[in-house]
Amino acid sequence: MSIRYLIPENLLRDLLKEVKEGLPGIITGWIWAEWRDNFAIVKGFQVTPSKTKVTEHIRPKSWMRRKKSKIFTMRKMKKDLNTDIIWEFHSHPDGNDNLHDVDTKILNYLSTGVMVIATENNLVGWYYDKRESKKPIVEKMVFEVISE
Repeated sequence: MSIRYLIPENLLRDLLKEVKEGLPGIITGWIWAEWRDNFAIVKGFQVTPSKTKVTEHIRPKSWMRRKKSKIFTMRKMKKDLNTDIIWEFHSHPDGNDNLHDVDTKILNYLSTGVMVIATENNLVGWYYDKRESKKPIVEKMVFEVISE
């Protein structure tokens, strides 16, 4: 049984607007969702404020700090928002919603996780898991737009 990922039309429109306004820079942030029987529904998002305009992917200075920071933030947001799922997202100004090399390196270091890519026209998630095999499992998460 596959999981469906649903996002209300107004949330998707607002998120893609943020991405478009951030061009040519990369924006980052968090998306939260709730589980229902066999689907997840997005309830909101938050763009992370940035002091500088980053225009290209960069490797983390510290992989361990990056991992600890992400886990801490996700746990805190789950508690504060009283929600089930927190995904990190970032934009790809080039319009490509596939994983870039740095994205794959980050996921490889984390061993498992979800990376959501936003372009000015689309939102795509990538589930990554290499815990039980040498070759990682990489599955595309397609967000279905719903009216609310």
